[in-house]
Amino acid sequence: MSSFAVDAMLGKLALWLRLTGHDTFYEADVDDDELLKIANSEKRILLTSDANLHRHAVESDIRGMLVRGSVDEVVVDVFVEFGITPTVDPTKSRCSKCNGELIQLAGTEKERIRDLVHKKTYDYYEKFWLCKDCQSVFFQGGYWRNILEYMEKIEVLMRERMDK
Repeated sequence: MSSFAVDAMLGKLALWLRLTGHDTFYEADVDDDELLKIANSEKRILLTSDANLHRHAVESDIRGMLVRGSVDEVVVDVFVEFGITPTVDPTKSRCSKCNGELIQLAGTEKERIRDLVHKKTYDYYEKFWLCKDCQSVFFQGGYWRNILEYMEKIEVLMRERMDK
């Protein structure tokens, strides 16, 4: 599975890469030189919408991709280019906030997050995912349908792209 370094202009792409389980470095305030260093030292694929940054990556023998367009177009382009399946499986996802690994907690294990979520949330949901790094807690709440619908939309757009 590929790992990526994503420039500040592509935050939504970074989110979808993390949710589909890809190790994705993204920080909005990292400058271009630092991003190039990270991509190079960690052998990450640089994804950018900045032509100058992409040129510097190519000159430095850093694998990269120049992406432009709407969020949907960018997600489709990257998913097609790197053979990414538009599926979100929380057992494989990365933390959408910090890229950390997630631990699934259910049954008696969910006690670990009791003080990190609202009581109603804790009582209602059985499965939670805890980020090892930032301690963020995730669960398949109301937004989950939106995530699944978006991945279905991306899958359709990918098929349309392949059929052209």
